[in-house]
Amino acid sequence: MGLVDHSAELRLPTVAVPVRLALVGHEVVDAEVFVVDVGHGDLVDQVGGVVGVVAAFIPVRTQTKVRLLATHAIAWLSIAAVEPTPGEVVTLHDHQYRVELELAGGTVLTGTLLDSAPADRPRAIDHLNRAGAFVRLWTPERHYLINKAQIVGVTES
Repeated sequence: MGLVDHSAELRLPTVAVPVRLALVGHEVVDAEVFVVDVGHGDLVDQVGGVVGVVAAFIPVRTQTKVRLLATHAIAWLSIAAVEPTPGEVVTLHDHQYRVELELAGGTVLTGTLLDSAPADRPRAIDHLNRAGAFVRLWTPERHYLINKAQIVGVTES
């Protein structure tokens, strides 16, 4: 009697999300990050869940090959900003911090940190010191997930 391969039954459907990716010590590249296809929802949240919570390694396609990348080696990744579609639920945030982030290696990113912190934690430093390896930075063109370990300094503007 032959063995039956059930691996296909165990796989979750995924979708490839186009990103710009900066690995520590490497040039920025266009890539695709794979997330579970839930059929709806914010792609930034889904990618953020993968790099910030789920695993030490994530599957990423660059050019023609898929590699497993260590999340600690990701300096930042970004997703093109998109306008919400009519009827889409949009999360409102209580606090906005306009900041300039200086990263190891000299990269400077300017944008807005959005937060819905409790009333007793209204400062940018409270937002940055929360649990989690990545912080989100919003710009009009791109939404960034930035590895906190790569942030050298933050200036509020």
